[in-house]
Amino acid sequence: MSRKGEVVGAVDFGSREVRVLIARRAGDGAIQIIGHGSAPSRGCVSQGVIQDMSAAQMALKRALGDAEKEAGVRVPALFCGINGKNVETCVREGSVKLDKGAVELAHLEEALETAARDAFTVGKRPISSVTSQEWYVDDLRVSDPLNIRGNVLKVRVHFALLPSLIEDNLLNCIESQNRELEDVVFLPLAAGLGCLTPEDIDLGVAVLDMGRSTTSLAVYRERRILATQCFDWGGFHVTRDVSAGLQISFEEATELIALYGQSARMIKMEASKEEGLEAHCEPEESDRDASIKLKSAVRGAPNIVPRSELDMIVFERSKELLAKVKQHMNARGLMKHVVRGFVLTGGTATMKNQAALAEVVFQAPARVGLPVGIDVLPQPVNTPEWVPIVGVIRHGFAFRDALRSGRIPVSRGLLSRIVRMLAALIRRYFF
Repeated sequence: MSRKGEVVGAVDFGSREVRVLIARRAGDGAIQIIGHGSAPSRGCVSQGVIQDMSAAQMALKRALGDAEKEAGVRVPALFCGINGKNVETCVREGSVKLDKGAVELAHLEEALETAARDAFTVGKRPISSVTSQEWYVDDLRVSDPLNIRGNVLKVRVHFALLPSLIEDNLLNCIESQNRELEDVVFLPLAAGLGCLTPEDIDLGVAVLDMGRSTTSLAVYRERRILATQCFDWGGFHVTRDVSAGLQISFEEATELIALYGQSARMIKMEASKEEGLEAHCEPEESDRDASIKLKSAVRGAPNIVPRSELDMIVFERSKELLAKVKQHMNARGLMKHVVRGFVLTGGTATMKNQAALAEVVFQAPARVGLPVGIDVLPQPVNTPEWVPIVGVIRHGFAFRDALRSGRIPVSRGLLSRIVRMLAALIRRYFF
């Protein structure tokens, strides 16, 4: 039974914004978002790595202050989502014999330690979420192995191998606000926690979290994590192409993409190339030959361009990026598993007709993901951009439950912090 009024805080260091959520869970398990805050990153975070510590601290201070003011509580610790192209992932197994015939807490810990040991890589720390653990007793899947009788306990765990540079700097930023880092979770998994239904995870689905500087992928089937991946590109690649092609500022390029989105006409033309495909697009707001008056065109460049020129740039680059995901999945035999298709989250997923383009490229169903698993959700948070941090919140409550049940040692948070401190001292004085 959860504690009445239990509060969890979470932070997501995105390339566009630093976001903070504070949630309360009642005794009946209902989760309510009681505070939210965000602040522009302004280039202080890119591809999951802090680029400017001072600016990142200021952004966190503002977002955290707004969230705590709205919630009316101060959170002493934060759960943090992590991401980045240098974060490698793997799935490892650990097993232990059950001499006494029934699973005890010590067996769980030993199996997890064995799996983590196999995932160890020099210079990187293996992290996992309690929600990414699969338990088996005598090769039969069980949701909670405690007290189950059998001969062998096995665990299958998804690990993200986190470079010390990423974690050390996130920790530094959080501790600058006199807060503790309670635990970290890989953002592709958090995105799945934030928007998927049990049916999605069982039948087979891919979550594509499309951020500004990174895009991450998580594939599920039969309640298992099949694969995750981080790509070192995001929506800003489209912005850069529009800025270069029309010779305008990044700011105006962003505004035009948000205003016009993907061209329904071009998506339908692409769909017609594939027999039997039908594109489900929102209608065009203006004629394809309409002109756009530019506000920031460089000196000597045209300040009026045809709408079709913008449409072509946005469409071609977006199609190319989605095709890279499809190529990655085909190379690994993953496309056959996504019976439910693709769920798009992140800021780029909000682009008009982006899901329709994804359906044509992947030749599979696609939808824009919205937060799930929250009973009371403020309207500003009910968007694809907030899905990953909603997943961090859900991870936080699952982590607390695992602590109370004994599935995670009570000392894990303290021990992790000691390990981080010792690693920092070793690097400072011996290397």
